Amino acid sequence: MMRRSIFTIILVSILLGTMLFGVFASNGSAEAPLYHTVKWGETLSRIARMYGVTVQEIMQANGLANANVLYQGQKLVIPVLSEQYSEHVLQPGETLLSVANKYNVSVWDIARLNGLWNINIVFVGQRLLIPNAAAIAPTPKPEQPSTTTAPTLPQVQEAIVITGPASDETVSNPVIVTGWGSAFENTLVVDVLDGTGISIGQGFAIVEAEVGQMGPFTGTVEFVSPALAQLGRVAVYSISPRDGAIDHLSSVTIKLAP
Repeated sequence: MMRRSIFTIILVSILLGTMLFGVFASNGSAEAPLYHTVKWGETLSRIARMYGVTVQEIMQANGLANANVLYQGQKLVIPVLSEQYSEHVLQPGETLLSVANKYNVSVWDIARLNGLWNINIVFVGQRLLIPNAAAIAPTPKPEQPSTTTAPTLPQVQEAIVITGPASDETVSNPVIVTGWGSAFENTLVVDVLDGTGISIGQGFAIVEAEVGQMGPFTGTVEFVSPALAQLGRVAVYSISPRDGAIDHLSSVTIKLAP
């Protein structure tokens, strides 16, 4: 009788342990939500592009009534599977390139996901979201501009085409630069050079298109007018997010008015 009682207690204990283990295992395997902490200057559309979701999906997941009302430090639930991403804490001696190689993803994927403007500026202890290689959607190819909205382009598509100012046009400070192209974060750099090739003004032009796509750009650049009229040049170029080098460049000769 005593043996039967002991056997019954052991059996009940095993059953209870199995049930508890099942509960804990279920909780541990539950999909944890993915959060994004809003940085200064970020918009909901930019955050949505980072994670490949829509603005409406983020608004619905967070109960937001206005897509334009965000604040720095705000935590947003991102409606994607957390298994698609890993978190990496930057260690001494690590660079964005070494981290990208470790996880078999590109530097651009990490920079885009974490809102990094300069891939060379990272710090020890920084927490980075790393997209799993299998979860990365292929980068869409740039759409060819339509003939109704884009300037006439050569058969080989140029990355940057300047439409204004025109070649040998006389310009004065400031100069409005327009054209067609694409760039990292849709931002092109514009330099105004004097007759000796020295930069006398620098600014930016914004591409009006989806990220990674071709679109029209415009920018107003102030420069130091030379003492004498002379030939100069307007150069428009994009910066590589990989190493900070000039990716694509286009320029046009201008006449600088004193």
